[in-house]
Amino acid sequence: MGKLEEVFSEKELNRIRRWCIMRQQNGYHGRPNKPVDTCYSFWVGATLKLLNVFQYTNFEKNRNYILSTQDRLVGGFAKWPDSHPDALHAYFGICGLSLIGESGICKVHPALNVSTRTSEHNTDIST
Repeated sequence: MGKLEEVFSEKELNRIRRWCIMRQQNGYHGRPNKPVDTCYSFWVGATLKLLNVFQYTNFEKNRNYILSTQDRLVGGFAKWPDSHPDALHAYFGICGLSLIGESGICKVHPALNVSTRTSEHNTDIST
């Protein structure tokens, strides 16, 4: 971790940043011309966080998209609005909400995809 600048030139990092930022519509999609998908709120969001440009995205649009996929009857989040929720999209939806600082959700470590509490605990026991 913390090695991106050793691997990529500044020009390459800026191209990656731009490509990732362009993935946001309301939520995020993983490839051009593909629909927005709840899980990319984490995958692209975490990447943007690691690239130090997440703050330039529209948190409210992302939050609204994630919440639009929530099944209020049985719980969880789906890939798309009006779809059935599943464990994968529920997990990554919660992680996406964590990245934008949603109240009541533990912060997630963007590189490790675990809570920051877990990351800190693992660091403590490994030293």
